[in-house]
Order: sequence, then structure tokens, then C-alpha cells
Amino acid sequence: MTSNYYPIVLDEREGSFSITNTGTAPSPCVITIIPRVSFPTMKIEGLSKDPIVLSQIAAEDVVIIDGEKREFRINGSLSWDKFDAWQFPHLEPGINTVKITNPNMMDIEVAYNARYI
Repeated sequence: MTSNYYPIVLDEREGSFSITNTGTAPSPCVITIIPRVSFPTMKIEGLSKDPIVLSQIAAEDVVIIDGEKREFRINGSLSWDKFDAWQFPHLEPGINTVKITNPNMMDIEVAYNARYI
């Protein structure tokens, strides 16, 4: 099974991007975020029914939201106290628009394995 990787770089002017799931079924995804500045709160919309909210993330932290393993890690350690969501991230088939409501400068990578029904 081949993973699809989408590196995305956001600056203070951008707050959304689109990503296409080439499969025919919803596909869990893994989001890696490395902020270049600290942020008290960040919302991610478009990868779950309700927003995913992250809090108190420091500059250069490596944040991984893993929809496959259902884990949230910061610098390799589980950090549930900084994660608030009802669902883990996934991509619906077709084009998905992702909105970052506090788009501090950061690098983001979205990886997923397309699923077919």
C-alpha cells in the first residue's frame, strides 16, 4: 500500500488549503505540524465532523495527529491534554478543504493511504 504525502507550508496570510483523496472511501490520515512560532490555540477544520483543537504548542514542537493509530503526540510523547476532538482526522473521497483558524507560520504534512470500496 502506497502512502500519499502532501507537504504544505502556511504563513500568516494563508489559512486554508485543499487536498484530494483519490480513493472511493474515507481514509484516515496522519497530520504532522511543526510551528515556527508558539500558539495558545489552533483549530483545524475539514478533516473531521467537528474542529480539531490544539492548545499550548511551542515553536518547533513536532506535533503528530495520527488518524490510523488514533494517537496525538508532541515530540514523540502522548499529549492528550493539548488535544480536543471528537474524531481523528480523515479525508473524504474527492477534494477536501482544510481550514486552519489560527494559521501561525507552520509546516504541515498530510499523509494517507487511499481506501476503496
